[in-house]
Amino acid sequence: MIKNACLAFLILGLALSGMACVDSEKETSSPQNNVTTKSSATSPINPVPVDSPSQTQSEPSPPSTISAMELSTSIADIVELVQPAVVFISAKVETQSFFFNQSSVQTTSGSGVIISPSGYILTNNHVVENAIELEVSLPGISEIFEAEVIGTDPLTDLAVIQIEGDDFPTVQFGSASALRPGNLVVAMGYPLALEHGATITLGVVSNTERSFTVGDATYYDVIQTDAAINQGNSGGPLIDLNGNVVGINSVLAGLAQNIGFAVSSNTAEPVYEALIGDEHRVIRPWLGVHLQTVTPDVAVEADLPRQSGVAIANVEEDSPADLAGLKVRDVITEFEGMEVTEATQLIKELWHHNVDEEVTLTYWRGKKQKEVTIKLTMERPE
Repeated sequence: MIKNACLAFLILGLALSGMACVDSEKETSSPQNNVTTKSSATSPINPVPVDSPSQTQSEPSPPSTISAMELSTSIADIVELVQPAVVFISAKVETQSFFFNQSSVQTTSGSGVIISPSGYILTNNHVVENAIELEVSLPGISEIFEAEVIGTDPLTDLAVIQIEGDDFPTVQFGSASALRPGNLVVAMGYPLALEHGATITLGVVSNTERSFTVGDATYYDVIQTDAAINQGNSGGPLIDLNGNVVGINSVLAGLAQNIGFAVSSNTAEPVYEALIGDEHRVIRPWLGVHLQTVTPDVAVEADLPRQSGVAIANVEEDSPADLAGLKVRDVITEFEGMEVTEATQLIKELWHHNVDEEVTLTYWRGKKQKEVTIKLTMERPE
């Protein structure tokens, strides 16, 4: 009885709170194509009344409130709108056995979301990597579609595959920049290869623009949420309360509970556009350096001139950075006039530029501050 009362109180609290819709890494860079954000779909949430004329600008408007039933109905409307475009992906992958050097075929699964009526599906690279055969199932359709890989981007763990046909249900990209910690989001996908429709989980955004490393993989620009993400959810969409894709579910923190990550739509959308483009790949410029975030401990250990910024740990010979005169232990403090304090931050800023563009860096060498303009003449090696 007490447990039910607490649950009811929690749901009511959510409803009344108002709706609002690694350090050390190798330098990388940005998708070739800048994408115009599509217009968002009309929100299923009831509109908030406009402030009355009697309210002044100095008086904050009270938060809008909806009932728990209205919230529940709105989320169900979003699921009904999006679910037809969330697909199940079955991949056959050839593996090599340790015994007698024999090969075998394993079947793995994941999720994806249809972005284009012509059958372009956005998913994770690790869902389709090394697949020799791909099959896609759509909710409520008995037909199994064969799919081909259109393009992959291992750096962001994203890929685009396509199924043949026309007029498929789709979901639009939304703006991850509009998310704030505390916003509700919906994760959709097919964990554990469960049949008869996608699994839906509701969660709260904990943080945006996270970057971290898992094993050999670095994840840039991800959204952290407590929406349950399980094996098989990979590649499925993270949906805002406008029914738009704000992330692609990618990884679950295995040693923690209720911590999942989705690649932000701010990264996913331009990568998608590049992969469906003429070259079916993401072209990024290359500085030619290995970077490390500077902390006080790192500064002391490496005898660096600054206790914050981004240190150059290695410079590739004949790279743009080398030709511009940058050296190991230089500490970059500004990129294009903007202060940088983390290696992944600098890398993500570089993603906004193309090959043959010029960028300006401010850095410290010893006790002297310097500035250099670098022409990004080289493409990042794959």
